[in-house]
Amino acid sequence: MLRRLPALLVLLGCKVALAGSDFDPKCPEGYFPGILVTEGQFTVPFERMYNLTGSFQHAEWYTFVNTTNYGEDNTIGATRQGGMQGFQFDERLVRVFKDDSEAMIAYVNQIPTRFPDPSGGQVATYHSYIEEFRLISICEGEATLVHLWVAYCADDVVNSWDAWGRIRGDALNGVIVAEGAQEFKGTCPPGLLQDL
Repeated sequence: MLRRLPALLVLLGCKVALAGSDFDPKCPEGYFPGILVTEGQFTVPFERMYNLTGSFQHAEWYTFVNTTNYGEDNTIGATRQGGMQGFQFDERLVRVFKDDSEAMIAYVNQIPTRFPDPSGGQVATYHSYIEEFRLISICEGEATLVHLWVAYCADDVVNSWDAWGRIRGDALNGVIVAEGAQEFKGTCPPGLLQDL
């Protein structure tokens, strides 16, 4: 299963400092900052994983549907608006990068939005957030390290962290299952590189 790193940093009453970030959440009264880091290694070739998940404006794999897009896809300043299980979001792309072995997009949402917990738990309200999604080629291009982090302001410290983690886990596991791939840890799986 995807690993939610022990990086839950709930800094009550403090601002979240993200070095080099385009967005540093300053939470209004009643909201608290949090950070969630998720990563996993998957037996999906880097280019295939990028084709499945690398589009900012076509991110249906992430369990939501965009209803309106503005600007050119994967271009800084592009926006996407849409919803997930009846809740709306409005995100703007603030960073994008792609080469032969790494890809990254980062986007902000600065309007209050609510995300349901897929397990049926309590709904959390996020005042604002920035999320970064990074793909890194590993195992000579035959597998991909997926790394996501989000910094947010939310009204419920525990439920916001749990909900975002479950949404991510469900979304990435859906991609992996559809590809017939596997998650692994550490060394490249035996046989993965035999056809190179």
